[in-house]
Amino acid sequence: MKPAAIATLAAICLGSTPGCSRAEQPAERNAEAAATSAPAVAAEPRPKSRSTPRPAGDRAGSRVLGEKDFTLRGEPACEIRFAYAGREAENLFWEEPCAAVTAKMMTRQELEALGKWGRLDDFAKKFVQALPGGRVLYVEGGFSASVYPVGTTGSTYEVPVAD
Repeated sequence: MKPAAIATLAAICLGSTPGCSRAEQPAERNAEAAATSAPAVAAEPRPKSRSTPRPAGDRAGSRVLGEKDFTLRGEPACEIRFAYAGREAENLFWEEPCAAVTAKMMTRQELEALGKWGRLDDFAKKFVQALPGGRVLYVEGGFSASVYPVGTTGSTYEVPVAD
């Protein structure tokens, strides 16, 4: 190899040739920033967070996420989407239109006020009280009412509480 070619290769490898694409090191940019009053950069870029921030307070806990009317076997029905704190969202179907359905999270005191707490057996009461914040999904329509605690298998199940 000729001496001129070696010098050119060395200049390219060292990044001292004009027009070379050599990424600056953070320390070089920070030194330049100090000299020019430009903002400094972090030594290592931090990745952007991919997690979705959860709302604060009661909204981050157990809640009814929404209701949507649909047709089930040719009849109006309501799809209710809900989530217990720390669990994935779930859906249940109620065989009445959403306008005729009440779906909300309720505490023991609220169930007692409606006269529904006494309709639960001891096991169901234990499961309701074990839920985050002691709040259970309560669904009431024109013909029936139920609560949906989480049982020993980790699955939500229906407990009728209507007359």
